[in-house]
Amino acid sequence: MVDAKMVNLTIEGRPVTVAEGTSILEAAKLAGVLVPHYCYHPGLPVAGVCRMCLVEVEKAPKLAPSCATSVADGQVVHVHSPKALEARKGVLEMLLINHPLDCPICDQAGECELQDYTFQEGRAEGRYREPKRFNPVEDFGGDVVYVANRCILCTRCVRFMDDVAHDPVLSVAERGDRALIGKFEGQDLTHAWAGNVIDLCPVGALLSKDSLNKARAWEMDRSASVCPNCSQGCNMIVETRDNQVVRLRPRPNEAVNQYFMCDHGRLNYRWMNRNDRVDQPLVRQGAVLASTDWETALRAAAGLLSGKRAFALVSPNLSNEALFLLGRLVKKTGGSG
Repeated sequence: MVDAKMVNLTIEGRPVTVAEGTSILEAAKLAGVLVPHYCYHPGLPVAGVCRMCLVEVEKAPKLAPSCATSVADGQVVHVHSPKALEARKGVLEMLLINHPLDCPICDQAGECELQDYTFQEGRAEGRYREPKRFNPVEDFGGDVVYVANRCILCTRCVRFMDDVAHDPVLSVAERGDRALIGKFEGQDLTHAWAGNVIDLCPVGALLSKDSLNKARAWEMDRSASVCPNCSQGCNMIVETRDNQVVRLRPRPNEAVNQYFMCDHGRLNYRWMNRNDRVDQPLVRQGAVLASTDWETALRAAAGLLSGKRAFALVSPNLSNEALFLLGRLVKKTGGSG
């Protein structure tokens, strides 16, 4: 394998060395510099449609979209120059022209990129005084509902269904300030991976019917985990409120699931909230299963795991690793597995 040619450049005064062909946006990320963006996502083809990632490159004739511009040796990039900041303010102002001011009731509030970047780089006051466009909420099928009034047309959902799910049921409909995301007639988001469009949406335009209005972003605790529903072992985030699972979301892992997870894994969590789940070790005392501590339970188990008497009855919701280790334990004790 031929080693990639390395390129040296400067981003916001920081020297950066990256492989040739890397985008300025990704190079900036490696340098610890955040370039605001909406349409770009590392798991999707580059579109360059939102213009939010514009940066100033010295000696270039105009601002460059950093997601679609490759690095060059000796390049000097300014992310926060007056020109770049003013351009991004203009982009945000255009996006907010028809966007409703409904952050207090939007499920995306607290984790909305439009909200964050508006606070970070937007104008303090809007200048648009005309009536806002209004579109009804639409059921896209499956677990997805579409709130067109909030859509910023980043096209992440369209590109995901086209290029990752290979089920092209979405497209940009209408044109100009009337444009919105639409379904092809007679088709719904029923693909096994369709729920990923909810995670990809940077605003509150695509929402999950399952978790709608259950919790706000700041009310949930988050834990890293692995989906046990199949052998893929997708990395995921478990989001809970008051010790009840509210939703599951994919956790990026390039080697396993990239940035996505299937809808079965995403929605198969209600068993986790059952009140009759065993959450502590039990030891049989006559006809009763009594709770005990782990040391006592393990000692009792060790006494029982001998010869052909040993077998294991396990939950199918355990991870591959847990099932493998338990199977090896039973076999080593001479059990039948």
